Amino acid sequence: MNLMPFMEQWHMLPHNGGTILCAVSGGRDSICLLHYLYEASRQYDFSVAAAHLNHLMRDTALRDVHFVQDFCRQRGIPFFVEEAPVYEMAEQWNISVEEAGRRLRYDFLYRTADAIGAERIATAHHKDDLAETVLLNLLRGTGPEGLGGIPPVRGRLIRPLLQTSRCEIDQYLEENGIGHVEDETNESMAFARNRLRKVIWPELESINPAVSENIARAAQIVRQENAFLNELAMTYLPADGTEIACDVLLQAPEVLRRRILRLLIDRLSVGKKDFGAVHLEALLRLAQSGGSLDLPSGVTAQCRNGTLQFFVAQDSLPEMELAEGCCHWGDYTICTRKTDRNFLQKKGAILLNCGKIDKSFSVRTWHRDDRLCLPGGRGERSVKRLFAEHGILPAMRQRWPVICVDGRAAAVYGIGTDERFLPTNGGKEIEITIYTNTQEDNGNG
Repeated sequence: MNLMPFMEQWHMLPHNGGTILCAVSGGRDSICLLHYLYEASRQYDFSVAAAHLNHLMRDTALRDVHFVQDFCRQRGIPFFVEEAPVYEMAEQWNISVEEAGRRLRYDFLYRTADAIGAERIATAHHKDDLAETVLLNLLRGTGPEGLGGIPPVRGRLIRPLLQTSRCEIDQYLEENGIGHVEDETNESMAFARNRLRKVIWPELESINPAVSENIARAAQIVRQENAFLNELAMTYLPADGTEIACDVLLQAPEVLRRRILRLLIDRLSVGKKDFGAVHLEALLRLAQSGGSLDLPSGVTAQCRNGTLQFFVAQDSLPEMELAEGCCHWGDYTICTRKTDRNFLQKKGAILLNCGKIDKSFSVRTWHRDDRLCLPGGRGERSVKRLFAEHGILPAMRQRWPVICVDGRAAAVYGIGTDERFLPTNGGKEIEITIYTNTQEDNGNG
């Protein structure tokens, strides 16, 4: 088995003296790849390290950790290991266990590569994996990107075994007397890939023994054509950012519109696997009609004033007590002072009645039971409804300032102050001025 021509063709080798971080589960494919890279590193000018993520999904998981650890210790290969609660995170993110494991695995690999300065991250996907992935994507109704399967190189990620069959891997392990561990979940028919591999694939090979090779060849053709179409779609996008003029999108050739949206979504700091054809169709309708749309992974799309823009929900900020002076909270600077109306009031400042503040005075994000009774309004209304009316998207609400008195919402930045907390003539007031950090840096109130 000689992987070097394929690796050199796709520029997988790091610079002289560089490091390849190899993802290693302990199974046959990853152990084969790690052993090959270790042997190659003794002839070529690079080093190899191993990374293992314990998914905490099996009773035998520690056995795998110890196996890979011993394999690396015997050869002096640097070894890095972490644990990840895959089941817990799948429930928290409301995604499949397989997708949660994939996200956690790649996050671990990239963080580890950054920490050790690895130029490349190698995974053990092989030719049969590629063919299975293409077929599974086809069954899901994928577009050209999915039919292209697994690319040999994506950024720092490399797949040196992508032209190597499962049979060749088994032969390499036997010839070199290398052991491996078996993941019991590979036998479970609960996973679609296992059912495909054990039930359907033998039937396909009985029709054409070269099914894996032929699918891999077709995937390469699709990847080349897909790359060309992506270049065309990119010409409709701005150089950066996560927004596009609706008329630009809708005037593009119909065959490119969904591709333009996918490329725009790629710029977000979220995975794109949860975005399907139904979401792209909804976005095209949104670009025509206006409004907002909640999408997977905490993403919100908004079409306003002829522009389609994407926002990503951020983690909620903790509640913080306020006192006189200025403080920073999230993306905002909040300045507080007591006044008696002899001071010049700042435009847009929030004014509260000092007499209404008994104990705590704080800023926090909104709660679902928060309500305001705005002056001249239609009585008490939910902050959630007020957010919607003022165009404050769900992705922005988890870091939006709500001023509270004794735990109760008294004012919301950009919306107004509850009339029950407004100052009275002759009374002492608290003036609260909220800036975005950009505004404060520029001196704009």
